[in-house]
Amino acid sequence: MIDLNRRKFLATGAAAGGAFALPSLLSAPAIAQSLSGTGQVVVYDGGGAWGEAKNIAYFEPFQAETGIEVIRQPSGTVGSLRAGILAGQPAYDVANIGGSSIDGLARDGLLAPIDYGWFNAGDRDAFNPVAAGEHFVPALFYSLIIGYDADRFSSNAPLNWGDVWDVDVFGGGRSLATGAWGPDGGTFEAALLADGVPPDQLYPIDWDRAFRSLDRLKPEIIKFWESGAEAVQLIADRQISVGSAWNGRISGAQEQGLKIGGSWDQGILQWDAWAVPTGAANTENAMKFIAFASRPENQAVFAQNILYGPTNARAFDLLAPDRAMLLPTYPTQRDKQVVQNYGFWNAADAGQEANYARAVIEWERWLAGAR
Repeated sequence: MIDLNRRKFLATGAAAGGAFALPSLLSAPAIAQSLSGTGQVVVYDGGGAWGEAKNIAYFEPFQAETGIEVIRQPSGTVGSLRAGILAGQPAYDVANIGGSSIDGLARDGLLAPIDYGWFNAGDRDAFNPVAAGEHFVPALFYSLIIGYDADRFSSNAPLNWGDVWDVDVFGGGRSLATGAWGPDGGTFEAALLADGVPPDQLYPIDWDRAFRSLDRLKPEIIKFWESGAEAVQLIADRQISVGSAWNGRISGAQEQGLKIGGSWDQGILQWDAWAVPTGAANTENAMKFIAFASRPENQAVFAQNILYGPTNARAFDLLAPDRAMLLPTYPTQRDKQVVQNYGFWNAADAGQEANYARAVIEWERWLAGAR
C-alpha cells in the first residue's frame, strides 16, 4: 500500500506552491489578541493529508503559542456528533462540520455561539465568500471532483460524471463517497449530473432519479469510501480506475509523484466550518483555537500545504500567484463547478425531516434493497 499520509509531500507542496517561508507565515501578527491559556482542547482531525496540513498550520503552532495542548480526535459522522452532544458527551471541543449540517445543528441548540472577542481586529469581517456566522466560522473551501488512474487513461481521461458512469469507454472499478454522509460526499449530486440533470436544476434533489442512476453504477462499485484519504488510496492501489475524491487529496497524491489525475468539470464546491458543540468540556480553549485558525497567516500556511481554499480572504495576500491559481475558488476552477446548495440540504422536507437527514435514511433503505 502506498502511504498518502506522509508529511514530506505536504512540505514539498508548500515549497512548490510559492516562495514564502513557513516560519514567516506562522509568525503571529504584530498586534494580536493573546490566546495564552492552560489545559487542553480536543479538535477534529480528519486524518490523511488534510489532518497533516491542519497539524502544520494550526495544531502545532497553536500549542506552541498558547501553551494549550491540542488533542487530535479522529473523524466521525454528523449523526455520531449529534448523538454525543445530546448525551452530554460531545466528541470534540472544536468540531469541523460540513456547511450542509450547520443550520440544523444550530437550530436544535447543539452548537455554542462563537465568542468573537478572541479574534484579531478585522479577521471576522474578512471572511468571503461565506461570512462567519453566529454558531460557526468557515474553515476551508474544497471541491468534490473526479479522480482517475492517469496511467490507464493517459490519452482519453474521464472529465465529467457522465464519463464516470460510462464503464464501456472508461473501464475499471468505481468508488463514490458513502451516502451515509448525506450531502457531504456529493454522491447524490454526482448521480444526477451523470444522469443528465443540468447543474441549475439539481435542487430539489429528485431522490428516485438519483437512486436509479446509482443503481446503474452499483455493479461497478468496489467500495463506497468513508474517508478522504481512502478515496485516493483506492486509486493509488489500483483497486479502482475512476471515482470521486476531494481536490486536496488528489493534489497531495500528485505532489507525492503518484499518477492520479483530476478533473474540475462538474466539480461540487463545498465548505466546512469550525463549531463548538454545546456542552464541550473546554469551551474557552475551543474559542481561542478557532480565533487562531482564522488568522490569515495560519490559513495561508494551510493552503500552502493542501489545496483547500482559505476562508479569510486576506490569506490570499500571503499566497504566491502560482499557488493561489490552484485553489478551488480561483476563477478558472470556480466557473467549471456547481456550488452545493446548503439552503436545500438544511431545509426540511414535507415530513419535516431535514434533507440531509433524509438522505441518510434513503441511502440506508437503498443499501438494504428497500427502495
